[in-house]
Amino acid sequence: MLLHSIAGGTGSGLGSFLLERLNDRFPKKIIQTYSVFPDTQSVGDVVVQPYNSILAMRRLTENADSVVCFTNDVPVCPAILTLFLGRLG
Repeated sequence: MLLHSIAGGTGSGLGSFLLERLNDRFPKKIIQTYSVFPDTQSVGDVVVQPYNSILAMRRLTENADSVVCFTNDVPVCPAILTLFLGRLG
C-alpha cells in the first residue's frame, strides 16, 4: 500500500520510484496505491504539475494493481468529518 500525491515533485517522483521498486522486489504481491490527484479547476503552484502527473500516471499503470484516486478539489464532507471526530472523542 502506498499513499502519495501525483502533482508534486516528491509525491510523484519519489512515490513512483518506490512503487516501481516495490513491484520489482515483490512481484507476486498485490500493490494498491492511494493517489491524490491535483485540482483540475485551478492552476497549480508548480509549473511542471501536469508533466509530473502524466509521468506518475504512466508508472501507476505499469506497476500498481489497484489505484484509489482522490482529488484536491472536493472538500471533506462535514457530516463525515463530524462522524469521524465524534468517534475519537
